[in-house]
Amino acid sequence: MSKSVLPEVGNLAWAPVTSVEEVEIFDRYNGVPTLGIFRTGGQAHLFWRVLGYTGDISLWLYVPLTAGDEQALDDDEGPGLLDGIVYQSPRRRYVTVGVANFYRLIFEREWSIPSEAKHSRILLALMEDVREALQLAIDEGLPASRREEFEKAQEAVRNLVSC
Repeated sequence: MSKSVLPEVGNLAWAPVTSVEEVEIFDRYNGVPTLGIFRTGGQAHLFWRVLGYTGDISLWLYVPLTAGDEQALDDDEGPGLLDGIVYQSPRRRYVTVGVANFYRLIFEREWSIPSEAKHSRILLALMEDVREALQLAIDEGLPASRREEFEKAQEAVRNLVSC
């Protein structure tokens, strides 16, 4: 069984743990990796910048991959690349979500993608969950510098939810 990875705050969003052994990049935006696979501890994980940037804030999804998932990715590098892994997966998937500021992770949270979920349902549920989790963290009394980052991230996510 594939296990989700716990990203480390401060790491680059496309290399979320210090033990990354390899990064394979499928897509970039302005030179920044936005979709690909990283490997750590013999386990492959899909990384994906879920939405475009809102200011300097971005949301990332980290999906542990099975051997079958990796084969599907090798077979299809087109627009349906995320189908069956993120979208309309035949089973619930436990993943990790990261929030980055200037490409560096500032927040992570475990999450699950429901089975057979379609694009819009996944994205809306993800953004709502992240917004609520950021609010909970803010309410816990963070140090001022972290609080400002979390408030900035929460506002960015709020703007994305309202679009």
